[in-house]
Formats: sequence, C-alpha cells, structure tokens
Amino acid sequence: MLNSFYSLLTFDFFYDLKFWLFFIFIVPIFRLFSFNLRFRNIIFLICNMLMLLALPGFKISTLIFLFFICVSFFAIGNFLNNNSLINSKRSRVWVASFSIAAVIILLSFFKYSYLQELFSQNILEGKLAVGGYIFIIGISYLSFKMMHFLIESFKKNIKGINFLNFLNYIFFFSSFISGPINRYNQFSEQLSSILNNTLKEDLKAGSERIIHGLFKKIVLCTILYPYTLVNIKAGIADAGANKILLGLYAYTLFFYFDFSGYTDIALGSARIMGLALPENFNNPFMKKNIQQLWANWHMSLTGWLTDYIYWPLCKKLRKLDYMKKNPILLSNISIIVTFIICGMWHGETANFIIWGAYQGVGLAVLNIYQKYKRKVRNEAIKKYYQSKYSEWVGIIGTFHFFVFGILIFSLELGEIKMLVLRFW
Repeated sequence: MLNSFYSLLTFDFFYDLKFWLFFIFIVPIFRLFSFNLRFRNIIFLICNMLMLLALPGFKISTLIFLFFICVSFFAIGNFLNNNSLINSKRSRVWVASFSIAAVIILLSFFKYSYLQELFSQNILEGKLAVGGYIFIIGISYLSFKMMHFLIESFKKNIKGINFLNFLNYIFFFSSFISGPINRYNQFSEQLSSILNNTLKEDLKAGSERIIHGLFKKIVLCTILYPYTLVNIKAGIADAGANKILLGLYAYTLFFYFDFSGYTDIALGSARIMGLALPENFNNPFMKKNIQQLWANWHMSLTGWLTDYIYWPLCKKLRKLDYMKKNPILLSNISIIVTFIICGMWHGETANFIIWGAYQGVGLAVLNIYQKYKRKVRNEAIKKYYQSKYSEWVGIIGTFHFFVFGILIFSLELGEIKMLVLRFW
C-alpha cells in the first residue's frame, strides 16, 4: 500500500500524465495569489519542492541538503552584496573566491564518480558500496546558478535581494533538470511584481510551445532513436560505414530535437504560470559558421560561459604586454580554455575534454580565418563571400563540423580509436 502511494507521487517531468495533473493544480494557485506576492511566493516554493520530491530518486534528504547549501550561499551572497557589511576589497575577493571554489567542489564531487571513489577509499575507508555513488539530478544547472548569484553579488549587481525569490530561482521545477540557466535579477523581478499578461495570453503562447516540444520529443525523437549512434553502440564494431554515418546524423538531430523539445516544454510551462525563461535555441543548424552556431545553441549556457569564463580570462590575459599586442591569440586561448571547461562540465570521461578542445580549436581557427578574410581585396573572392553559395557552403560545413563533434561527444575514446583504425 505504501509503495503504491509513493508510486502515485513519483513521476518524470513532462512525460508523465501525473506531472501535468499536478501542474494544472499549481498554475491557478500561483496566478490567483498574485494580490499577495509574499504569500504567493511561499506557496510557490512549497510547490517547487514537492515537484522536485516527485522526481524518481530525489529523496527528502537530498532536498534538505540542497536547502542547507542554498541558505549558506544566499547568506554569503547577501554579505557580499551589502555595502555596509564588508568594504575591504581584499576581504571581498577572499570571501567570493572561497564561496565559488566551494560550489565548484560541490559540483565536482556529485558529478564525477572517481572523486567519490577517492573520498570513499581515503575518508570512509571503502564504506561506500561500489555502484552506490551519489548523483543529484540538476546539480550542474543548480551550481551554475549559484556561481552566477555569488559573482553578481560580489559585483554588487544583485537587485532586490530576497531569500524567498532566491530559493524559488534555484528550485523552480520547470528549469531545474536541464535549464535554461536563467539569471537571478530577471527571475526575481518577475516574482516581485504582479503578472503582466492575462491567463488567456499566457495559456495560448505557453501551450503552443509545449505542443512543439512534445512533438519533438515524442514524435521526432521516437522516429530517429532506432537509427542513432548510441542505439547501435553495442554492435558498433561490426557496423558498416553507412550505418555509422546514418547513426551519426540521426543522433545529431535526435540530440537537438530532444534538448530543444525539453526547452520548449520548460519555457511553455513557465509561460502558462506567467513567468519568462530565456530562450535556449535559435535554428543553430542554419548558421553559416560555428561562432554563430554556438551563439544560438544552448544559448543560456553559452552566455554563462562567455560572461564568467571567457571575458574574465581575456581580462586577465590582457594584462600581459604580449597578449595585449596579439588580441587574436588572446581571444583564441580564452576560447579554447572556455570550451575545455565546457567539456568537463558535460561529463567526466576524457572524450568530453577532447570534444571541448575540438570545439575551442574550431572557433580559434575561425577567428584566424575571419581576420584574413577581412583583408581580402580580390573582387571575385569578395563577391563569393557575399553570395548565397558561400552562405550555404558555410551552413553545410558548420553542420558537419558539429556532427563530427557529436561523434567525439557520444563515444568512448576506445570506440573512437577503433572506428579510426577501421576506416582510416
């Protein structure tokens, strides 16, 4: 009986009918209590936490742990953001650096199993069972949100800092699992004001996004999955070149439809509640170079990496005279480092680091190419660059660059090596 009760209250987000039944219950509560924002946000927080507890494997102990972490980092952020509490720049830098390092350690521990293994062997004396490693769903996105909050608090850019808003920002169920990575100020402003649109407007716009997302995930992904590279991994050693190539194209499209479909549903469900989340995709496979592709693929992650890794690294490197005189080299080093970190964020195996380096080097080569392209004086070549033919060559070339990246992203190094030896 108890197991049946827990089963009733456990469901996958967006796929399960039970999710939508609970969602239909939450929407009117959130919208009707807009006349009392504090009460509405308390109810909203309770709903967010209950929704997270419905995720398979998400235990109440996990929620309590994350709540404690959130309280700790909110206190630090509030401390940094308050003009009257700490004025020494050196002290502020130390507090901010320590807190961001703590978030990175938290992310690394729960994301990389080998760190838990080291912890188990050296601290717990092997008491953590093999296969019993702890994984917290949504930890990657939660960590990036926390780092954003701490960095902007250090810069004193956080407006209307509010504990309830912060908790809802972190635990908002619609974007908790796979983003998009929204920013605190934009989300907090929405929670601190009455809804701008009518239910009719939000329901129409939100439902359209949800239908688009469900069509991508249920129809298109279902059609593509049997042909994808990951689905033939068990027999990849015996698969022919045509089957592997088809699997690679299918997996690239599957990857896009699955992720963008999830984003559509997340944005659509938030919109029905009257909340706006940032866009994550904008026709990335129709862009004519990889810089444009990345500016339109997983846009919230790209923006986060640009703001908090690429530009700070550029600023540091610019202090070196040699780098200041060689801006393309400075930019390229920053790009490559940023994408290697991006690869490490996606997974713990070496292929993710190689994938990040591959994307970073590709963007660096594009930087150099565009530098010399601007210097072209030949009229025939300039005319080609301005033509539709050049644009389509760029789109096709960019897409295939990304496709090959999916091969690195989805296969282990041993499998990639085996394929190279087979078809070289």
